Amino acid sequence: MKINTVNVIEVQANNVQGIRSFSDDPEGNKEAEALFWKVAKANGAKGRDKESALEDGYWSQPSGMNEEWTVYLTHSS
Repeated sequence: MKINTVNVIEVQANNVQGIRSFSDDPEGNKEAEALFWKVAKANGAKGRDKESALEDGYWSQPSGMNEEWTVYLTHSS
């Protein structure tokens, strides 16, 4: 049996810091996108970054800020 999910994955200095999974349906996608953007904003993302980050499926903290931190929005089954 396969479970389709949409995942929010946080990585810092090449180490996975957290993975949160949601059902891959309209409601789950909405929740995952909201969490993705919430954690991106908490790590320095600005409003102008939102559309491209969601389209690209990731957002990275600007260089020069602490250790490199990235959040990913992925689909899996």
